[in-house]
Amino acid sequence: MVDGLVPLTELDDDELLWKGTRIRVYGVGLSVEYPTDDYYEYMLAEIPGDRDSMLLTCVVGYKAGSALSFVKTIADKSQFSVSGKGLKDAVGTDNVYLVKENMN
Repeated sequence: MVDGLVPLTELDDDELLWKGTRIRVYGVGLSVEYPTDDYYEYMLAEIPGDRDSMLLTCVVGYKAGSALSFVKTIADKSQFSVSGKGLKDAVGTDNVYLVKENMN
């Protein structure tokens, strides 16, 4: 269940994000009744055999499985993660939100 959305503009550049992290891109032009439903949701996914980047893959709707962007992983390969800055550089910050989930 989604707990909240954090604008990427508010995400710390040094925050580490792991595979499974999701983002929403709003204002994509879907034919929906409410503007709050006009989004695609993407998830950071591991690319088998590649430790240099992760792939943002759409996880909802008819675009599910489609790739949005590669995101460069941090230099420390013992922590397979991306930084907030790396995510922002890969997708921009306009109408992009980090999905915070209720882990209870």
